[in-house]
Amino acid sequence: MRVIVLAASLLAACTAQPANNQSAAPGPSPALNAIGNVTTGDEAAGLAAFRADWLEACIGGARDAAPPGTPVERHCGCAIERMMAGKTLGQLEAERASGAYRAPFQAEMRRCIREIPS
Repeated sequence: MRVIVLAASLLAACTAQPANNQSAAPGPSPALNAIGNVTTGDEAAGLAAFRADWLEACIGGARDAAPPGTPVERHCGCAIERMMAGKTLGQLEAERASGAYRAPFQAEMRRCIREIPS
């Protein structure tokens, strides 16, 4: 039961998106929206910046929602790595812009929470 409650808290924090791209807490939207501005020709650098911004946003939101001692850094990192695997920066930006990342990210976050003990 604790995993379900924890998962619900972290998922809400890590996938919230405000209307009209306005900042709202908790959630990754401000950082994820900024990620869309990455225009570097270097795919690897763009992917690294995308991951870093997404991770920072996820951890910030999840830390506020999770009970003390929860390894939110590991949960967020796990889910983000799985979401990014095999995708280009353009694909990730399109998913972010459309919101298509939300449901798959929630599924990956649930898996990571189950696999990484608190």
